[in-house]
This record gives sequence, structure tokens and C-alpha cells, in this order.
Amino acid sequence: MTEPERRTALVTGASAGIGEVFAEHLAARGFDLVLTARRLDALRQVAERLQDEHGVGCRVIPADLGEPESPRRILYELARDEVDVDVLVNNAGYGLPDTLIETEWPTVQAFMEVMAVSWLHFIRLFAPPMLERGWGRIVNVASLAAFAPEPQGSLYSGVKSQMVTTSRGLRRQFLGTGVHCTAVCPGFTHSEFHARLGMPDIASRMPRWMWQSAEQVVDEGWRGCERNRPVVVTGVTNKLIRGLLAVVPTRIAEAMTPKSINDIRTRRAT
Repeated sequence: MTEPERRTALVTGASAGIGEVFAEHLAARGFDLVLTARRLDALRQVAERLQDEHGVGCRVIPADLGEPESPRRILYELARDEVDVDVLVNNAGYGLPDTLIETEWPTVQAFMEVMAVSWLHFIRLFAPPMLERGWGRIVNVASLAAFAPEPQGSLYSGVKSQMVTTSRGLRRQFLGTGVHCTAVCPGFTHSEFHARLGMPDIASRMPRWMWQSAEQVVDEGWRGCERNRPVVVTGVTNKLIRGLLAVVPTRIAEAMTPKSINDIRTRRAT
């Protein structure tokens, strides 16, 4: 099979944070980009910067992944212009500030569409052509929360646990095909995530050693995907936490995690 001159990566949630850094990481390696997120102005700024700095093609497709047809609309737009997606980075996501019981049902539905459905839809649409071509990379940005559920974030940790389990299964299904699938599980990462949760000052309330940069997360995550690792927990601290959670009794693991976001808001770094 003839290798394509350029490969193309689709990155969701690419307007900031881990998604933007993933786009930059791939652009630096010569991938053309398809960037999607809700904020068109922010996407355009990212695309223009990466085009200027790396000389790659950048296509911007604004989309709200809370709308069920968004992944298919993106597929149609790319198929119309004969653009093949070789790398899929499922990064789009956010957290809810309140519990399931406190959140209005339409808000829960939109959250689940983005967090539990859209990334599966993208894989269903773009993985078959990857398998036909004999090469592909799928990166699903999960979270350390997949292994440490807490009451207030039960929806978030639940969907991230689903992402990890599904990624493991897909990776096994794809063995020998040239298509890799990896779940990347960061812990506390410097990004917009916590500000959107109403916790803009959380970095000053948590120990510095618990934090990673988005660049560190992306570097470890992409290396893990290239090596076809099923799950990549990023950072030494997070690996230790994951290992500890795997061996301690459940009741002790639950006691180690905060009961609510308010617990984190009031916690002081020591």
C-alpha cells in the first residue's frame, strides 16, 4: 500500500487546553489538522498560529458535540473534500458543577451526549476507513477520575471509566491491523477545565506536585499511543495514585477521594 504524502488528524475540543496542545504536538510532526470545538474565534486563532509555525494545513469546523448529528456532519464535510482522517483525538469534554440529583435533566442529557456518546460516534465513523487503509491512531482523553469515583463527580468519573474500558477492548480488537487505540488518563492539568467548573483558583489550593502541564500530558499520551499501550496514566504522581487505588480496599480508596467539589474548594495546599 502506498503511504500518503501527508496524514490528517482530527482533534475535538481543540480550542484550548489539552486539545490545543495535542493539535500543536501533531502539527510539529507534520500532520495536517482538522480542528473542532464550539468557539469559532478561538479555533481560528489556534489554526492560524499552527499554520504559521508549522506549515501544515488546518481546517476549522465549529461544532457542538451536544448535538447528536455533529460527528456525522463533520464526516460529510470531510468526505465531500476527500479528506481521510488518520488520527482521531477524542478530547472534547467538561465537568458539571453539581451532582446528578441537583442538575436539570436537559443539562444531564447534553453532558452525556458529549461525554458518553459523541466520541463513540466519531470512532464508529472514522475507525472503519482506518482499518481499510491499515493505519490509524485513536487517542481517547479520559481521566484519573476513571479509577477514583467521587460522589459529586459520579457522572464524570463514570463516563471516563467507560472510555477506559472501551478503549481497552478496541485496542485488543484492532491488534495486528495497524490501528492503535489508547485511553490517556491525566490528573490535575493546567487548562481551562477547572475555571469552567467555577474553580479558577484551584491551582493555589492544591499541592504543586499534583499538577501537570498539558504539554506533559500530550507528550506521554502520544508516545503511549504510538507504542499501542491500552491505557496511559500520565505523570509519576498519578501513576502512584492509580497503583495505590488498584490495591487498597474500596472503602479506603473512597475515603482518599474528596466527597464533593466544595471539599477541594476549601482545601489548602500544604
